[in-house]
Amino acid sequence: MRLRWVGLVCMGAWLAGCASTPTLSHQTRKLLELRTALGVGYMRSGQLGLAQTQLAQALSMDPTNAAANSAMAIVEERLGESAKAGHYFRQGLAHHRHDGSLQNNYGAFLCSHGKIQEGIRHFKAALHAPLYPTPQLADLNMGVCLLKIPNKLEAVHYFHQAQALAPQLAGPYYYLAQIHYDNHEFQRAKTNVREYFKLARSAQGYLLGVKIGRALKEAKLVHYCATRLLSAYPHTAQARVVETWQREGRLLGH
Repeated sequence: MRLRWVGLVCMGAWLAGCASTPTLSHQTRKLLELRTALGVGYMRSGQLGLAQTQLAQALSMDPTNAAANSAMAIVEERLGESAKAGHYFRQGLAHHRHDGSLQNNYGAFLCSHGKIQEGIRHFKAALHAPLYPTPQLADLNMGVCLLKIPNKLEAVHYFHQAQALAPQLAGPYYYLAQIHYDNHEFQRAKTNVREYFKLARSAQGYLLGVKIGRALKEAKLVHYCATRLLSAYPHTAQARVVETWQREGRLLGH
């Protein structure tokens, strides 16, 4: 599962409160927000070229804009242009170092490129930003990043913080289920994966459910997760694992 880019979650609220250069006219600010919103919309639909065009126009009006820089960075990262992505993140942070959303996104970027300690510093900066609207995402990303060290104990702390702030956020339940499974705490793993399934579906989640069911020798849980994995995500690596177990007669273990 991926780290969470806040720009795709709450960009609308972010744009509304986004600080722009004070000398921009009201009309220019509105046009900048429109271009940024269009860019985010195209990004969401996978039309990265169109997103890039709209965001470039927004940045031509205000190269310091936090939302436009963060969105452009995400687009460039998806296009495989990591160096350009880093440039836009740093350009935004040069003018908005207290912007929690931008700090979180840059932290996620750094962590995904193996720069764990740098990423953690930016997540901490996000969590200390007084006006950051979604600290649960920085908590979640911090936990994911800590697992790469690995530091499971501290990761669990941040996953619990994310749950306390946003019980409807699915990610912490998945990662806690994985940690408990790895620690052979299978009942606790089952509790968390069931909570995860109330909020989200994924190939990774269903495979984890199969593994937990096998460990507990619970055929019902194994079949539930295996059936949904193979029907909803038939071409994934996770589905191939389950198909192999089925073919070898090992779906229920051994």
